[in-house]
Amino acid sequence: MTFVNHSREPLRPVVDTPELLTQCLGSLRAGRGPVAFDTERAHGHRYWAKAYLLQIRREGSGTWLIDPVAFEDGGERADLASLVEVCGTATWIVHAATQDLPCMQEINIIPPRIFDTELAARLLAKPGASLGALLEAELGIKLRKAHSADNWSRRPLPESWLIYAALDVDYLIELSSVLATHLVLAGRAEWSAQENDDMLARHSQPPVPREDPWRRLSGLTNLRTPLQYAVARELWLARDDVARRRDRPPSWILHDSAILAVAALARDEVPSERQVTGLAGFASQPGQRYVRHWLAALDRVRAMSPSSYPAKRLRATGVPHPRSWDKVNPEAAARWAAVRPVVDELACDLGGLQPSLIAPPAVLQEALFNHAEVPHELLVELGARPWQADFLAPAIAEALGQD
Repeated sequence: MTFVNHSREPLRPVVDTPELLTQCLGSLRAGRGPVAFDTERAHGHRYWAKAYLLQIRREGSGTWLIDPVAFEDGGERADLASLVEVCGTATWIVHAATQDLPCMQEINIIPPRIFDTELAARLLAKPGASLGALLEAELGIKLRKAHSADNWSRRPLPESWLIYAALDVDYLIELSSVLATHLVLAGRAEWSAQENDDMLARHSQPPVPREDPWRRLSGLTNLRTPLQYAVARELWLARDDVARRRDRPPSWILHDSAILAVAALARDEVPSERQVTGLAGFASQPGQRYVRHWLAALDRVRAMSPSSYPAKRLRATGVPHPRSWDKVNPEAAARWAAVRPVVDELACDLGGLQPSLIAPPAVLQEALFNHAEVPHELLVELGARPWQADFLAPAIAEALGQD
């Protein structure tokens, strides 16, 4: 085992000026082969889940660290599509791409194709799919890892953090080559290609806003009345507005438990200012600092007609959870009971894959709930990749006695 504490080459200055970006682009254009890429975000420190540092590496170019915030030019996000342009048709190698692709899309980094090393490991049923575990198992390299949870919006970034960031892409190209070879030998290279193409397509579009995001409040289902739900909703919206403007995590502004505590008091009427400010959750500095926002939210509830209060639950759409099928669709429940064990057995036969990799839950549930027969083309239409449908269609037919 080789312990690695420093990046392969001396760290370059962080790219944060047009002149340095021009040097970086020229170097990447002159490089060759695939592109290793990673981002660092500031989860738990900022409201927005955007990238605060980009790491990019290519053979013949080396590693570059880029500060995307420096190129926002007064806008909400930078436009760094030029990074893709200079790399042409090269494949971009990313580990756990679903974490990086959303913030890449925001700054117009949309590669022509990707190779996700974490996904490759899962398709190969590797016992560990983290970057550290894979580097140790496949290349015999152990990296220094220490700053994943730090505040990457900090400026300037300490040198030790920059070393950590550079290490994330230093060996990613070699790792991808090894995993790609394993996929070919296992006959699963096409599986990987289909999964990567699907992932890239899904995350290259702006995200669809979530309906009623306030319903993610922890403990919301403990509330009982529409008035309590109205109080919780308005306080959540007030907190979200402050958090957005301050670019701070909502929990830093007001904890979920404080919102639920106020809502719980609203049995017959909206709580008073005295009741609210007397709660422990509002004794903290943020709770006191933004008290006018909380009181204004409660005033909005007082001005509402009860017909404007939110329902306790969103109206159900789509396929219900299988646990309710016995009551609402007994035939589908019987199909589910027959097929689920077969899917689990199939995943086991394929080397211990996760069943969800073979059968995406939403696809399988919609197919079995709405259709007595589930042919290959239906599975693909519902969102299964062709390689999954190749296994699933005959397995489902056999389980349902239709083969």
